[in-house]
Amino acid sequence: MANIAFWITAGPELEGKALAALRLAERLKTVRQQNVEVFLYGPGLQLTQSLSPAIQDALASLREATVSMGACPVNVQTMGVAEDVVAAAGVDLKRRAVDALIELVEGGYQIIGI
Repeated sequence: MANIAFWITAGPELEGKALAALRLAERLKTVRQQNVEVFLYGPGLQLTQSLSPAIQDALASLREATVSMGACPVNVQTMGVAEDVVAAAGVDLKRRAVDALIELVEGGYQIIGI
């Protein structure tokens, strides 16, 4: 079984790129039963407040597939995204980006940056 982490920095202005990564993460989990995590960083965190139905649907699909989603709590402040919006999207704010990245690498995850 593969361990794959999507580190998504593509925000709403790059919706197509972000959406492709979110959909692939969901399919790897549901179709191939792989260990998958998604981490939203920088502009990627703004996806949680996107009004795009496609983005909101992709985030809902990840929640339904029980894909672990995280974001850096410091990014919430710097990117101007409300914590309740992030939480409603199913994104966890318990790990800072530096800690998450190290944990993923030490856990044997292949990191895919989008």
